[in-house]
Amino acid sequence: MGNPIEIDDAIVLLLGTATHGATSGEIRGITRLEKLIFLLERETSSKDWLQQDAGFEAYNFGPFSQKIYQAVDTLAAAQLIEDSSSLAPDTMDSWEEREVIGPNSGSPGDRINPYTTRDFHLTERGWRYFNALKQELTPEAMVELQNFKRQFAFLPLRQLIRYVYSRYEEFTTKSLIRDEVLGTGG
Repeated sequence: MGNPIEIDDAIVLLLGTATHGATSGEIRGITRLEKLIFLLERETSSKDWLQQDAGFEAYNFGPFSQKIYQAVDTLAAAQLIEDSSSLAPDTMDSWEEREVIGPNSGSPGDRINPYTTRDFHLTERGWRYFNALKQELTPEAMVELQNFKRQFAFLPLRQLIRYVYSRYEEFTTKSLIRDEVLGTGG
């Protein structure tokens, strides 16, 4: 491995990794992306190749990393990803952004409607970058990434969040939605 693989690179790798039954090159929702990076750091051998930590901390909606938000803004500015917004099928994907970042944060995802979600797609330039990044990983790491994406990327968002909350309770101590997610009366 010659070049360091950082958080923005991990996002590109997750986006581009092909998996059966899914459109390659996209992840729908910033919350989904954030929870995927969280799980990638904890449930794969990514520590062997990921040379930057996302710096997750317990926050209002479970594990939170400002680095994820900064990375997608950087990737969009570099025209490696397209950061589009669309109406969210439910409000779960917009919790963090409304409460932590806010709808008028100055990011490319500025929205009038607070119930929109940010969807990410690799651009043509992003695909070229993905192919270069792939060469930095071992074939085993790419297979693991593919299996990881197959397991987690297409779960319904509520199920993904519930999985994170139930497995990593230490990141839910400040959560405003813990009882709702885990179904505990409080």
